[in-house]
Amino acid sequence: MLPSVAFVLFLACLWFALSRKRPHSRSDAHKHLPLPPGPTPLPVVGNFFDIPSKLPWVEYAKWAEKYGDIVYMRIFDQPIIVLNSLGPVVDLFEKRAPNYSDRLLTEMVTLMGWDWNMVVLGYGPLWRRHRRAFHQYFNRMAVNTYEPQLREAARKLLRRLYHEPKAFAHHLEYTFAENILSLVYGIQVTEKEDPHIAAAERALAASAAGFNLGAWWVDFMPFLKYVPSWMLGAGFKRMAVGCRADAAAMKYDTWKSMRVSAVQTDSPYTPVAVKLSERYSHLDGEAYAEEERIAQNVAGMAYAGGTDTTVSTLQSFLQAMVLYPNVLKRAQDELARVVGPSRLPDFSDRPSLTYINAICKECMRWQTIVPLGFGHRAAANDEYGGFFIPKGTVVWQNTWAILHDPKRYPNPQTFSPERFIKDDKLNPDVLDPTVVAFGGGRRVEMCRICPGRFFSDLSLFINVACILHVFDITPALDAQGNPIKTQPHMESTALSHPSPFPCTITPRSNIAESLILG
Repeated sequence: MLPSVAFVLFLACLWFALSRKRPHSRSDAHKHLPLPPGPTPLPVVGNFFDIPSKLPWVEYAKWAEKYGDIVYMRIFDQPIIVLNSLGPVVDLFEKRAPNYSDRLLTEMVTLMGWDWNMVVLGYGPLWRRHRRAFHQYFNRMAVNTYEPQLREAARKLLRRLYHEPKAFAHHLEYTFAENILSLVYGIQVTEKEDPHIAAAERALAASAAGFNLGAWWVDFMPFLKYVPSWMLGAGFKRMAVGCRADAAAMKYDTWKSMRVSAVQTDSPYTPVAVKLSERYSHLDGEAYAEEERIAQNVAGMAYAGGTDTTVSTLQSFLQAMVLYPNVLKRAQDELARVVGPSRLPDFSDRPSLTYINAICKECMRWQTIVPLGFGHRAAANDEYGGFFIPKGTVVWQNTWAILHDPKRYPNPQTFSPERFIKDDKLNPDVLDPTVVAFGGGRRVEMCRICPGRFFSDLSLFINVACILHVFDITPALDAQGNPIKTQPHMESTALSHPSPFPCTITPRSNIAESLILG
């Protein structure tokens, strides 16, 4: 429960009056430049009440029709800009990367214990050390060595979907978490209700809400973090305490279990965390402790990033197959022609599976998983398009708006893999959604050769191909035997998931059934 509006506004006014900084100083070059257009702010609170509570990325895209592709807001004393088209994203995040490579770390994210996450680390030497460590094990070439584990995880998912098809959402989450725990830490989880997975699911679910800028008063009035957790309106602190414990368990308990599992596991693959720990085993004292913290952060980030995003994308994929049976049929025809009925698809089939690859691209575009990306912060005053951008401005990339631009993607609300195909090949002239979906700027230019993009890409392909090869995905039926109509709807969180929906998943044939169980 939030504090009463009157009480919060009283505190806000008091805090604002006591801590108000001087207006952002401008050089002579910026002296006469206006701020970018946007909704008119109120005194003190600015545009706090203008922030949409539901699907804000959709509302910001509508604002672009009125204010233009660059929309300015002020929440209390924090300037914010939303970029609604690709041009400004490239111009600022890539061409002016030195000024826009820093990140936004909010009070709520810190309270929830996620301040070690690489996406909120300040730009500098420490971030680069994390990035280099992550790159070593998740670059384009390195992830190819994980194909056997990804293949086995996909087959395990098929068996779970066969035995309990209605629980498909749970199976996706559990199977991906299980695979990442094995790959990163060497942990062999229990078949059901594993404590490591349970803690991670709680931590990731809470963090999806915690990263929502504008959802928490404390992000703009930091003094609120000092109010007692028992106080009326301090529910955010109680939530943060629970999440902090789960985030710590997700990072530290798995790391401790790695030390045991690395010895006990029969796997021929050395877990990533073990390799990371070997890098600093010769050190001692503070040098050892610092390298261990970086290794724990990198492993924890791989665990978090390797589950949630791909799981959400696959949930959207299943809903698309329910809503677009023609897409499912065309994909199954391609699989029958390329793979045949006697085996499951493999990574070696990928160059010949044009339509399956197009489906994967459309899954990334259709229901955007991180619709607003993660906020960048301007390191210095800047000018763009005739507008003044103050130092400290948080700049958001409206990924959803870019990937639903009707000029670039006609009929953007329609799930249409065909948009990526020309002359039976992938069309290089159509913007690849992964270029946008994984963020923008120098961080991404560097990360295009390292982060979860490549691992996620492999995971998405093998699971989409295997599921379509052996299952039919159709609408669920009500008590009268009529198809239940569903509409795609995403949750209004920083990392967005489809709202729950029913569907029917059944083996396509006896041969398909044997492939599932084989």
